[in-house]
Amino acid sequence: MPVLIILLAFTSCNKRISGVSNTVVYSRDELEINKINFVYLTIKSKIAFQEAGNEKKANALIRIKKDSIIWFNLSGTLGVQGIRGILTLDSIKTINRLDKEFWALDYDELSREFNFKIDYFLIQAMLLGDMPKEAHEDESITKNQDNYIIHQNFGDFYIDNYISASTKKVTEVDILEAPTQNSLKLLYGDFRETEGHVFPFSSFVSLIHNNEFGELETRVNINHVKVVFSDKPIKFPFTVPKKYERR
Repeated sequence: MPVLIILLAFTSCNKRISGVSNTVVYSRDELEINKINFVYLTIKSKIAFQEAGNEKKANALIRIKKDSIIWFNLSGTLGVQGIRGILTLDSIKTINRLDKEFWALDYDELSREFNFKIDYFLIQAMLLGDMPKEAHEDESITKNQDNYIIHQNFGDFYIDNYISASTKKVTEVDILEAPTQNSLKLLYGDFRETEGHVFPFSSFVSLIHNNEFGELETRVNINHVKVVFSDKPIKFPFTVPKKYERR
């Protein structure tokens, strides 16, 4: 299934999902998040995808132009070999060079597949250890013993972003879609100093969504092996041969 391969290359409606007991409210000016600023990025990763008792593993070469393009090439077990893809702000395209197939879809189609709102910036956040949505000054911020928690609300979605009080890095993101009770958890860890950036070398994604068969959990473990930043343009090679069949 092409949508599953895409995610390999790479989450109570009446109460807060963080369960924070300390209700002290902080100003946005008091919290300076340690963001990763770059133009181009190349990553080598090992990715494991689990759903409904099935597991796929892949080695991934990922290239990113921040807030613009995510390109990936997969190798590994049967079912992921020969997969190459490119994500832009409005579309996702992949080719399977072994089976000579081509897929193209937008984020609305991907969201329907998982019954959860997915966009480019959510996938980019999974790879970089960022907040999926930018923080704004009017959002509530509370604090527990170890973290600041930025509370966000976008329509039916409630988001809690956990920011380490010591490093100011994002360590966890919890997203709840109120009408469906579908939820996404992102966990970032193994932070290392890399070319002047503090970068999370591990990401864990857990998406719990409901479909016609009941509740289903999709898990993705991402472990980065090598990370290289660049200010110079890098290549994002992607062409679809005419003989490839569209799926």
